[in-house]
Amino acid sequence: MGGDGLDEKLLATLESVKKHGGVQWWLYLGRCRVCRQDWLVAQEERIYDEHFLQRLNPHEAERVIVQGIWPDTFISYERVLRIGQSLTNPCRFLDPRAVSLISTVEDLRKERPEISAAEIADLLGIGVNHSTKLMAASGAEADQNVWRRAFTVVKAAHGYAAKLFGRK
Repeated sequence: MGGDGLDEKLLATLESVKKHGGVQWWLYLGRCRVCRQDWLVAQEERIYDEHFLQRLNPHEAERVIVQGIWPDTFISYERVLRIGQSLTNPCRFLDPRAVSLISTVEDLRKERPEISAAEIADLLGIGVNHSTKLMAASGAEADQNVWRRAFTVVKAAHGYAAKLFGRK
């Protein structure tokens, strides 16, 4: 929204009515404290650092609140990034392996495992070589986490077996 402070003024009037949570951590239903208008809000803070809003009618807001049925506009992180791509420019990172970039690649791959390096590059506003390296890094870090968890489970099982059989 720019450096004029209008975005902060607008967002200060919104109260959070319901957060989607879970894998859609960026998504919530907000309501203006002044006019009571309901808004679907996507808070994209990694790549474009923007808030995207869609006005909701009372029926749509009620479906979110009562039934947990959310409009599709911002339902996937890829959709949010596509909207960001069409409306603004991505942030530039000094660290080519910034956590924000790697986390975004991981989230995109969870949503759509077959997503290509070219598609990720397009969404993040980076080159294909860079996105390929981020994909490899996100895979390597995920593999390390799997091995760490596996080691913890084995270590716990070993401790349990030792107690069970009276060994140290």
